[in-house]
Amino acid sequence: MKYFISFVLSITLINIVKTEFIYSCTEKKTIALTFDDGPHEHTRNLVDYMRKQQDVKVTFFTVAEFHYPFAVETKEFQEAMKLAHDSGFQIASHTYFHKIPSEESEFKKTLTDNDDFIESVTGDRPRYFRAPKGECTDEQQKNLDKWGYRLIQWDTDTNDWDIESSGSEEKRVEDSINFLKQEFAKEKDNYLILMHDSQSYTVNKIAPWIIEKSGMKEKGYRFVTVAECLGDKNGMYSSGKTYDSPSKPSSTSNNDTPAKPSSTSNNDTPVFNNDTTVDDNTSPAKPSSTSNNDTPVFNNDTTVDDNTSNKNESNLVTDENNKQNLENLDDSSDAQRIKYTFIYTLISLLFMIFYFFS
Repeated sequence: MKYFISFVLSITLINIVKTEFIYSCTEKKTIALTFDDGPHEHTRNLVDYMRKQQDVKVTFFTVAEFHYPFAVETKEFQEAMKLAHDSGFQIASHTYFHKIPSEESEFKKTLTDNDDFIESVTGDRPRYFRAPKGECTDEQQKNLDKWGYRLIQWDTDTNDWDIESSGSEEKRVEDSINFLKQEFAKEKDNYLILMHDSQSYTVNKIAPWIIEKSGMKEKGYRFVTVAECLGDKNGMYSSGKTYDSPSKPSSTSNNDTPAKPSSTSNNDTPVFNNDTTVDDNTSPAKPSSTSNNDTPVFNNDTTVDDNTSNKNESNLVTDENNKQNLENLDDSSDAQRIKYTFIYTLISLLFMIFYFFS
């Protein structure tokens, strides 16, 4: 009997202390559109489209090296991610290579490397994470909790990647939209929707249908980031910063002329280029040639303008608020650690009581 009790208590403890999958939003009348596997060749078009929409924010779960050409080596893709970040869209992690290694140290490295890549481009480190294919073991969940990540799943899967079962892109679009029509007819409190900005038809047809033709805006739903749909807007990045801008923000540069991509270095070391502004032209971006250099190019060329004047039409929270946000995040983490310590101690005491008296 005592061995059975020990087993039950051990399983209970593991389930308590691991990071839980977050499948749904908590804020009512919210829709979180999420896009995995970018930035890639279609991401800029999606960002440009979303920036034109009134009161629409989305979330990108990004990968440094997955679809070729790799984002870490392609300046155009990095500029799309930077523009999305500065426009108030959330940038989150999806691992570096779109896979989770079995070894804890390698898992930590793929997260750190991807966070380094995101920070080199946007200036912020993400706190939100989605596992590739949504697959994450109990041990990996515990590590994510230890490392301070929020683990995001979804409750509405468009299956936009699955052309094979539909037979063609046109049928895939039709199938995804029909599925969404059924889900939206339920008028649930909220929706956390999975899509992929690596698919052209998702960018050009499925996502625009959701925004323009689904009727969800007219029903009072708001399109927000994952962090905001969870009531955690200030927690999307480790810095505690938030970026709010109108649907058509001004360029982060004082110069109205879009910057031309600069050539990369000819040496064999990664190039961290810090001088390029984000192109504010909202028309679809024309694909540019990738670097001839085989080494990774981390584009951290665009700086965030913290000026909150009308000139830049960007409302970055003040340093004082940022400090407060960080303090709140630290307090929340401390409270969570205290809670888990208390639960662990309580269960340990119960275990000893049952062990000695059973």
